[in-house]
Amino acid sequence: MAKRPQPKDSGAPKQRRCAIYTRKSTEEGLDQEFNSLDAQREACAAYITSQRHEGWVMLPDHYDDGGFTGGNMDRPGLKQLLAEVKAGRVDVIVVYKVDRLTRALSDFAKIVDVLDAAGASFVSITQAFNTTSSMGRLTLNVLLSFAQFEREVISERVRDKIAASKRKGMWMGGRVPLGYDVVERKLVVNEPEAELVRHIMRSYLRANSVRELAFMLAQEKLLSKVQKWSSGKIVGGKPFDRGALYHLLSNRLYRGEIVHHDNIYPGEHDSIVEDDLWNAVQAKLEVSGVDRKTGKNADEPSLLAGMLSDASGRKLTPTHASKGGRRYRYYVTMQEPLTQDRTEAAPIRIPAGEVEAAALDAINAVLSNPVGLMSNFGNTAMRADDVSTIRAAATRLQTTLRANKQSDAIALLQRCDLQIIIGDSQLDASVSVAGLAKALQLQLGANIPLLDRMPILMRSTLVRRGREIRLVIAPQLPVLENRDTVLITLIANAHNARIRLFDETPLGEGDYSRRHLARMAKLSFLAPDIIAAILEGKQPVHLTARRLLRMPDLPIRWSEQRQLLGFA
Repeated sequence: MAKRPQPKDSGAPKQRRCAIYTRKSTEEGLDQEFNSLDAQREACAAYITSQRHEGWVMLPDHYDDGGFTGGNMDRPGLKQLLAEVKAGRVDVIVVYKVDRLTRALSDFAKIVDVLDAAGASFVSITQAFNTTSSMGRLTLNVLLSFAQFEREVISERVRDKIAASKRKGMWMGGRVPLGYDVVERKLVVNEPEAELVRHIMRSYLRANSVRELAFMLAQEKLLSKVQKWSSGKIVGGKPFDRGALYHLLSNRLYRGEIVHHDNIYPGEHDSIVEDDLWNAVQAKLEVSGVDRKTGKNADEPSLLAGMLSDASGRKLTPTHASKGGRRYRYYVTMQEPLTQDRTEAAPIRIPAGEVEAAALDAINAVLSNPVGLMSNFGNTAMRADDVSTIRAAATRLQTTLRANKQSDAIALLQRCDLQIIIGDSQLDASVSVAGLAKALQLQLGANIPLLDRMPILMRSTLVRRGREIRLVIAPQLPVLENRDTVLITLIANAHNARIRLFDETPLGEGDYSRRHLARMAKLSFLAPDIIAAILEGKQPVHLTARRLLRMPDLPIRWSEQRQLLGFA
C-alpha cells in the first residue's frame, strides 16, 4: 500500500511585514550624507533581521519625518504609515524609541486604536514593549507620560530663553521687517527700505484712513518686502493690504524696541523712525480706532454706526460719496471679495440721513409715553410720582436727542443698545429694556422686565432701487403722551360686558363670571368726556385700570365721577 503524503510542517512562523518609522524634530544635519534618520533606520533594520526566525520581513518603503515635532500627528510620513496600517499592508511598526513615534499621550491612544483595529502592533528596539498585552500598555503609558513631560519642559525652556533674550533686546527671528536685513542673526538697517517705511508713515498722516493709504501706495506701485524662506518659498512683492499697513504703522521695532507680550525693551538694532513722526502716527491711529466705532471723525458723525444690520446679520458701516462739492452719507454692507461667499446676498446701501431721522422719531415716540415705558419695566401699579419722575427723565433725553451735539446723542443710543434690522420692506428696531432704564436713571428694584428687549415702531417702509434702499416715511400720527392701553382695553371690555348682560348671553367655559361682568359693566356708564380723555391719554396719572376696576362705589352722576376720578 502506498504511503499517504505527510502534511507539511505547520510550525513555521507567520510572516509579519515590518515598516520602519524615523523622526527628527529639527532639520539640522539632515543634509549630511549619513544623518540621524539613517542611523535610526539602520538600527531598526538590524533588529528586524535578528527577528527573521519569527517571520519578520522588512518592507522597503521609507516613512521618515525630518524636521517635524512629536507633539502632534500632523506629519506626512506618519500619516502615510497609518494609512498603510489601515489598508492591512503593515503588521508591525518598528521605531528606535517610543518618543520617535509620539510624545503625546492623546496621540498615542489614537495610534493604538488604529493598530488594534488592523490587528497590528509596534516595537521600540531600545525599549522592549509589546502593545498586545495590558502590562505592556501600562508600561508604555508611563514612559509616554515622561516623554510628554520632557517635551513640555523643553517648551518651557524655549519660552524662557526667548523671554530672556528679548529682555536683552535681541531679535528672535521670524519674518524680517521692511527696513531691515539680517546679518549674523541681528537686524541691520537697510536704508532704501527704511526710507520707504518713513514714506509710508508720512503718507498716512496725509491720508484720511488706512484704506486710503493702501490705495495711495498702490497708485505709486510700491510693493512689500520680498523674502525667501528656508523651505524655498518666496513671499512678498505684493501691494500692501490694510492688515500689513496697520502692523507696520504700529510696529515698535522701528523705534529700536523689542516687544514681548505687554513688555517693551530697548533693542540691539537701530531705530529708523524719528520720535516726532512716530508719535504723530500713533496719535492718529488711536483717534482712528475710536472714530471707526462711532464715525466721529466725519464732518457729520454717523449716528447709527454699529447699530444697523441686514436680515442676513451683516453689519452696515458708514461711508460717503462726494458729487459736485456736496457730500452724501450712506450706510452700506461691506463685502470682502477674497473671503466673502459669492452666493451671499448683494450689498445694500441706505441713505444715512433718512434712517437716522426715522430712528430719532421712533425713540422720541417711546420717550413720549411714560405709561408705556412703565409697562415694559414690569410695573403696572405705578404711583403718580413714578410717572412724574419718568416723564422728567424722558424729557431730558428728548432734549439731548434734539440738541446739535451729536456725540451726546450717539452715547445715548449706545447706552440704550439700539439695534435696527433692515428687512425686505420694513425696519425692525428694538432697545435694551435694562439700558433704557439706566438711561432714564430708573431703579428697577424688584420689578422684573417683561422682555429683555423692547421693540419700537419705526414709521417707515423700504423701497429698493437696485443696490440702494430708500425710506418712505408714514404719515405722522398724533403723540398720545399718557395713553394707557390696559385702561383703554378695560373700558372696551366694560361695554362688551354690559351688552352680554343685557342680552343674557350664555357664559362659556373660561368666560368671566356674571359677578365680574357686572363689576366691569358699571364702567360703561362713565361720562363721555371721561372716556374721551382716557382714549386720548389725558387721564390723571393716578388713574389706572386696577384702581378703576376695584372702585367700590362709582357714582352715577357724571359730575361726581369727574370729582372722584380727578377730572374736575
